[in-house]
Amino acid sequence: MRRPSGVLRFLFLFLCGLAPGASQLTAQMTPEAPLGGDTGPEFFGLAGVIQPLNNLTDNTGAYGTVMPPDVMMGGEATYWASRSVGIGVMGLYSPATLEGVGGGGGFGRGIGTLGEMEYLAGTVNLTFRLRSAGSAGALEPYFTVGGGLRQLKFYGAEVPKLSATDPMATAAIGIRVQLLSSLWFRGELRDMASYYISAQTDASKLQNDVGITIGFGYRYR
Repeated sequence: MRRPSGVLRFLFLFLCGLAPGASQLTAQMTPEAPLGGDTGPEFFGLAGVIQPLNNLTDNTGAYGTVMPPDVMMGGEATYWASRSVGIGVMGLYSPATLEGVGGGGGFGRGIGTLGEMEYLAGTVNLTFRLRSAGSAGALEPYFTVGGGLRQLKFYGAEVPKLSATDPMATAAIGIRVQLLSSLWFRGELRDMASYYISAQTDASKLQNDVGITIGFGYRYR
């Protein structure tokens, strides 16, 4: 095996000596957030679309029911307890409709509108954000996990016992973008999983509803 030449040995020692100085210079050039500047409350208003991934019910003998895609709106209040972790409360609402689908299961539509319904969800969330120093500090990728309740209220004569309140788990990924000192924009992709139990038949079914939202918020500093 060849031994390293004197030039390579010199370069290696030179770089080892240079590394601490470079680290100190980088630290001096990177502005630090003011003490307490990363903690405190923030409030967001949200709007977007909701896309259920499953039928609400599947009745092989008659027809199933499904909630088609619709608009969704809501808000979230978060308290950032540290630079990386925040706890929040979120409420979501969708003025949805209920449609019938052919018997035999399978996601789809085709029988027609059965009536109007309201989709309401409330969750408590734990959010983890990734903060960057310098100009990139205006970007905050994050992910969220949480749980709460989903309530469906149906207004129609066809299925009078559809309304139900079910436990729900949620997970989301997104990014916050600082527009002004305290004004932020955010975009988010969220999955809301609930376990629907029919009040009419006691049949249960796992539901997955995907929400895509954007919003603007104010962060107190």
